[in-house]
Amino acid sequence: IYKDFRGDSGGRDVAELFYRKLTGLPGGESPVVMYHGDRHFIHIRHSGLYLVATTLENVSPFSLLELLSRLATLLGDYCGSLNEGTISRNVALVYELL
Repeated sequence: IYKDFRGDSGGRDVAELFYRKLTGLPGGESPVVMYHGDRHFIHIRHSGLYLVATTLENVSPFSLLELLSRLATLLGDYCGSLNEGTISRNVALVYELL
């Protein structure tokens, strides 16, 4: 699910760019903070799902990691267990929570 809060993320191509960057890395673990072009990608992995924040500004990664962690907790509280199935069954709710 994609949500652009400020209108400066570059469109839905950003999700594809993150996926290509993630799958292009050797090994099984990716860095939590990645930089590509003019974008910073900060992500957490929770139950096999990636929660990603992108920014053009140089912000504190810890604040975005805290935001993503709280988002995962909130989604888990509303949807039950946080996994791909519950997200797909509750797309409207997840989008509203975002």
